Amino acid sequence: MKKKRNEVKQELLRTIEILFWENSFSDLSMDMIAEKLGMKKPSLYYHFASKEAMFLAVLEHSFEVYKVFLENTLQMGNTSEMITQLILFPLQSENLFAIASQKGYCQIDDIKNTIEEKYRELGKKKIEICQNRFGWNSARTRLFFALVESLSKKACLENCEGERKEEMIGEIQKLFFEE
Repeated sequence: MKKKRNEVKQELLRTIEILFWENSFSDLSMDMIAEKLGMKKPSLYYHFASKEAMFLAVLEHSFEVYKVFLENTLQMGNTSEMITQLILFPLQSENLFAIASQKGYCQIDDIKNTIEEKYRELGKKKIEICQNRFGWNSARTRLFFALVESLSKKACLENCEGERKEEMIGEIQKLFFEE
């Protein structure tokens, strides 16, 4: 049975996302991407007009996955598990959007602007959810995510896990969830 075109496109985007996770934008060429995907370069151009268009499509796909993850995770009852999931998601899922601004993937203005626009949109969503769920103002939400994203970046860069992480999560939990 043939897969639906949308399913094939989603699988293609996920595979390309992993390539961009492992390599910076400038390190990948269309030839390399096509080779890694086991397809010919013209087939890749059938799906994407350019490398920039491909990256933007992958970024949009990755953003949607991250947004759903965020919405679901912020509803978790166990705040320690919620914090842990927020920290480890980029590393465990290899979600490009979750770390796109950290690695400085691309210096192309359109892509940088898209990343910034998506981060602003997500920032509003974080504030809305945290205000409704926890009664937080925007400053408290920004502080919470600054801590969580800092630990997430550390986890991505150093694969930090273990007691120290648990201690930090406990401190975040005390700061934000215990009055």
